[in-house]
Parts: sequence; C-alpha cells; structure tokens
Amino acid sequence: MNLSAVINQLISLFLMMLAGYLIARVGIMTPEFRKRLSSFTLNTAAPCIIISSVLESDSSPMTMISATGVGVLFFLLMIVFAAVLVRFVRTKPEDRGLDQLMLIFTNVGFMGIPVVQSVYGPDGVARLSMFILIFNLFFFSYGVLLITKGATFSLKNMINACIVAALIGLTFGVTGWHLPEAIETTLASIGAMNTPLAMMIIGASVAHSDLRAAMTNPRLYRICLLSMVVMPLLMLLVMRPLPIDRMLVGISVLLAGMPIAGNCGMICDIYRPTDMTASHAVLVSTLLSGVTLPLLCALIAVVL
Repeated sequence: MNLSAVINQLISLFLMMLAGYLIARVGIMTPEFRKRLSSFTLNTAAPCIIISSVLESDSSPMTMISATGVGVLFFLLMIVFAAVLVRFVRTKPEDRGLDQLMLIFTNVGFMGIPVVQSVYGPDGVARLSMFILIFNLFFFSYGVLLITKGATFSLKNMINACIVAALIGLTFGVTGWHLPEAIETTLASIGAMNTPLAMMIIGASVAHSDLRAAMTNPRLYRICLLSMVVMPLLMLLVMRPLPIDRMLVGISVLLAGMPIAGNCGMICDIYRPTDMTASHAVLVSTLLSGVTLPLLCALIAVVL
C-alpha cells in the first residue's frame, strides 16, 4: 500500500465532502434535493460501480466466494465484539440494543466504496460488494431485532439496488462472464459518479444537521471511540493471524473503523422516531473519521 497516495486520496474525499457542505450552506443543495440525490446515488451510481468493479477486477471465482465467506465472518465478529463492549463499558440495559446496532453496522456503502476504491482499487470494490450483500442480510434481520421487540419485517425490506448489484457481481465473478464492451463502459462511466456524489451528500447532511446537539452529547463520543478505534483494532487482532487474503483482512479492518451507517438513523426513524441518538452518532462519527481513517490506513500499511 502506497501510504502517501492513500492519504492524498482521503484528503480528496474530504475535500469533496467540504464541497457538499458549502453548497448546502449556501442553499444550492436543499434537504429535499439531497434526499433525491441520495436515492439516485444508491440506486444508480453505487450499483453500477459494484458491477463494473467486478467486471474490471482480475479476481478469480474462488476469490469472490472467499470474500463472501469473510464477509459473513466479519459481521459475526462485529456482533460478538459489540455484545461484549456494551457490557464492558457498563452501558445502560435500555441503551444496549441501539449501541450494539451502531457498533456493528458501519458505513460500508457511501464511505466504504470510495475509501476502499482509493486504497485497493477495483479489486477491493469487487470484494467489498460481497460485504455489502452480507451487510443487508444482517441489518434487516438482526439489526431490526436489536432495537425492537416482536417487530415484523419482510424479505422485501432486505432487497435493494446494491443487493441486486452484488448478486449480479457475484455471478460474473464466479462464472468469469463479461458483458459487451459498450455496456461495461457505460456501467463504469455511471459508476464513476458514485464517489464524488456520495462524499458531497455526506457533507451536505452535516450542513443540514443540528451540529450543536450532536457535538454536546457525551454518549456519542463513547460510541465513536468504541466504533472507530476499538472495533477495528479488535478486528485486526483477530483476523491478522488467520490464513485469509491480506486484502480481505485490510478491507475488514477498514470497514470496522468506518463511520456509523446512515441506515441506523433511518431505521430509528421508523421504530424510535423520537430518539435522535443514531442520527447524531452518524454525524459525529463522520466528522471524526477525518482523523481516524488516515490513522487506520497508516496502521494497515504497517502491519499488513
């Protein structure tokens, strides 16, 4: 890993975030427009880059199958780590479910794709697509159970454009099939919009949030410390000795240290509409990632 190149890429990502923040502050990107742009990005650009990355990757079928297995192992470890940590730091029993949700489910999509692409290129995003598939399977099943009691949910809630793209990508990765050149070029061109759009949307969401309320809640800093420092270190400690592809280990550590997933705020809007903890945690962790992610990349460069 070329650490200086990675740091430059991360700086570029946060400059994109700053651009989104500024255009939101001056009123060019309104909250309504941001929501529509988020939908466009998640349902168009992100699926295209997932499929395109698999098609551009030289990953073998066994590599894609391995990535799926490591993705399952990653989330099982995250579940165990979170369950232990919320008891170790003496979290209130009524807060444990939500705290576990925020520790387990990090921003593997909006932040994960551009960061992994910057660090590992198309091969990394191809492997990451399998983690996104597993993320959705766990989030809309176990994640819902963490913050609800007896809530009902359907298989339909687990299906989205990125899941479909990951399944298509897995098919291409395992079979070695390719699409006509014109289609692959189109997918790559549309997918190239994902990184700048995703980072600008995150920046705009910061501008549209109640920054003061978020930054003055001490519970959020405890969660961010556990999520963005302790969790990736535990992941590195457990996975480094295992006979796993080093890129998959690096991706796992990076994902463990990503900001808290926006999905956590979304699902709390549904089941806990008066609790803004998750939404504020997404904001604070995204801001703090400007410091923690470069340090995490430096650590990965040294030890892997």
